[in-house]
Amino acid sequence: MDWLWPIYEDHVVRQCQRHQLHEDQSALEQTFLQSLGNSTATLFVMEPVGDTIRFMGLGRWKLGEVPALLTDPNAFLSERFGGGKFKINFHDGFHFVGTHNFRTFGDELWRDLEEVEFDE
Repeated sequence: MDWLWPIYEDHVVRQCQRHQLHEDQSALEQTFLQSLGNSTATLFVMEPVGDTIRFMGLGRWKLGEVPALLTDPNAFLSERFGGGKFKINFHDGFHFVGTHNFRTFGDELWRDLEEVEFDE
């Protein structure tokens, strides 16, 4: 889960300030864990199409539903979706937190999946 802290750090600090909490280690950790508990991860594969990239939706989960994503995101992606370039957007409720890109190798299993449309 250490890989998530750089994505969430600014968001967590803003949340502490908004709730007038001292930004000590305890408050940061508690706010971080609360944010993760409220968060969703939205996964896209970056599919090359001509001279551009198309973002194909693959899934959206509450972070608590996908512990494998939290502990080993590369294994989570490669086991379920195969090789490719992936983008994951993180939201804490309605607040956009950040994004992270991944590259995995192997057969492109995602090509056989139906695209997931998101109402955003």
